[in-house]
Amino acid sequence: MKITLDEFDYKILKILNENSRLSYAEIGRKISLSQSATKERVLNLVDNGVIKCFSIDVDFGKLGYGLKVLINMKFKNDEFKKFIADLSKFPEILKCKRVTGEYCLITECILKDSSHLENLIDRLITYGIPTTSIQLSEVEINHFFQ
Repeated sequence: MKITLDEFDYKILKILNENSRLSYAEIGRKISLSQSATKERVLNLVDNGVIKCFSIDVDFGKLGYGLKVLINMKFKNDEFKKFIADLSKFPEILKCKRVTGEYCLITECILKDSSHLENLIDRLITYGIPTTSIQLSEVEINHFFQ
């Protein structure tokens, strides 16, 4: 079901995308709406499934995980299903996306160092063929809500 949003809804989404901890009053001040009107709009966005969750952005480097890696996975036969069933065995994997094209899955991983990466690759290789890319930096793109 498609939801129709107005300019205030898009402004609210932009603000929450930047900082989801702001109060309804703070958001309302930024977009010239009352606290109650802002709260009603946010709750409506949640009720309609536009806002799926409020999350945090963890600095894993401060927790000792200084290496961010993207691993593309190719599989033969039933290894794909086995891997999906065993994902909980890989706490390093933050996200796993099923994709079309040459690879079946793309994973986003956090690791302590290169030996941790080597260990993860050794564990992944039992399921399929991993291709690894080390993330050097991340470019922020927030133009959707502009």
